Amino acid sequence: MNSAIIIPALNPKTELLDLLKGLLALGAPQIIVVNDGSGQEYDDIFEKVSVLPKCVLLKHAVNMGKGRALKTAFAYYLDNCSHLDGVVTADADGQHSVEDISRIAYALNNNRDKLVLGVRNFEKDKVPRRSYMGNTITSLCFKLFYGYYLKDTQTGLRGIPTSELGWMLELSGERYDFEINMLIKARRRKLDFLEIGIDTIYFDNNAGSHYGSFKDSARIFCKLIGGLIHYSLSCSFSALVDVMAFIILNSFVLSSMPLASRLLLATIIARTISSLFNFFINSQIVFVNDKRILASAVKYYSLWLMQMISSYALVYAGSMYLGLGDSVCKIIVDIGLALISYQVQMNWVFSGKKGLAGI
Repeated sequence: MNSAIIIPALNPKTELLDLLKGLLALGAPQIIVVNDGSGQEYDDIFEKVSVLPKCVLLKHAVNMGKGRALKTAFAYYLDNCSHLDGVVTADADGQHSVEDISRIAYALNNNRDKLVLGVRNFEKDKVPRRSYMGNTITSLCFKLFYGYYLKDTQTGLRGIPTSELGWMLELSGERYDFEINMLIKARRRKLDFLEIGIDTIYFDNNAGSHYGSFKDSARIFCKLIGGLIHYSLSCSFSALVDVMAFIILNSFVLSSMPLASRLLLATIIARTISSLFNFFINSQIVFVNDKRILASAVKYYSLWLMQMISSYALVYAGSMYLGLGDSVCKIIVDIGLALISYQVQMNWVFSGKKGLAGI
């Protein structure tokens, strides 16, 4: 084992000491425990932690959240232990066994270019319903918005290479939303995931967890769809410009022209006007990729051309063969094309190293 073990702890049980001793017995070179503002009645446990060999105890005066606790530990690691392969983050509530933590550490040792995830089996009956539902929803959302299906998006057992910790320190999120931000940014950075099955352990229906079902779930869901929200706002304004220009051109300025040429010319002019605004907003705010502006512009306008051709062809077909009004057909077609465009822009046009807005 050549990784430091990081354990953020809030009001832990005495079983934490058994976990640490088990990890030390298996050869953990460094353990970093973060007391995230626990009550004074837990001081005795942390005092025993501090005297264990190869254990470092860091402390927050008040509870600052799991994300901040992890970043505190990451900063300590980079200053003092960066010669190791990386870190393995684990929970202090008994969900992660000594054997599973060591399994992730050994996997990281052999895969120092991947983010290693300990994946629970959510098909077993012993999984609390809220955990099953929460993970199912976030896994599907992650697949929909970021093009990759993760079996366990909320696992706290992760192996992180030393080389990836620098950008993680800059991530937003102070509580459980930090962990979903980590996955989103890793996906944007084209970092490979390695999923390893672990035991699914819950004590007393996961009563020891400090995860707030509503607030933390809301934060995580907002982070999952954050990029789509920014993109939707950008597209909505651009689409408004596009549709208004199209209606004016099609209904008034070019109304005397034949249908085919009128639709084509109106589509080209309207799309050109709206694309200039849309490219600027997407590159600077939505996908935050200002360092690859020329390459992104070439890709963007290749996509733009394909969208324009598709929009023209589908609106024309809808008008001619389905009997739909030009403007109504235009709105329906462009909403569908916008959803497809989001995936293409995220994964190809603006697929640099900086990431989505707010991440």
